[in-house]
Amino acid sequence: MSKNFLIILCLSLIVQSSYAKELNPAVIQTNKNNTDKTTPVADSAASRSEIMKIINTVINASSSFDVNAVADLYTPNAVIADEEPPFSWNGPTAGVQWVSTVEKTCKDFKLKGFKGKIGRVNVYLQSAESIYVVVPVDYTGEIKGEPFEEDGAFTFVFRIVNGRWMIKSQVWVAKKGM
Repeated sequence: MSKNFLIILCLSLIVQSSYAKELNPAVIQTNKNNTDKTTPVADSAASRSEIMKIINTVINASSSFDVNAVADLYTPNAVIADEEPPFSWNGPTAGVQWVSTVEKTCKDFKLKGFKGKIGRVNVYLQSAESIYVVVPVDYTGEIKGEPFEEDGAFTFVFRIVNGRWMIKSQVWVAKKGM
């Protein structure tokens, strides 16, 4: 092996190792200059618990049509995308607009017993200021006495705003669309 090849190989391994540490959800990252004790630490059990609580609130609100539950969960520049027209909602009231659209859609289709159930989360990536989560969800209900089921997944991106995790984006993809 040439000396140049070994140098390139070593540098490549160092860069890959550094990159993996950045993305590894098991690595806790902190900002040494950060003196704000309210800022969540990257990938702590508390952050995961807080994120899953927010996600559960969103899924439950989509089933119960509780706009108040989601009223303060979204960033000022949040974006939600879903398969129901108008297909996207923006801003701090995006969650309220989306839940209202879900309710209208259920009424239009005479969908009864609409309920979302979260599956096992396999994708959870976190940095010091962002979180990306893919959440499988199974929605069920009944239309005209017939069972209704739609499987899919939400992808969420969370950002820290004023020391708390908030939803920056939320995108629904039905399994039939994958």
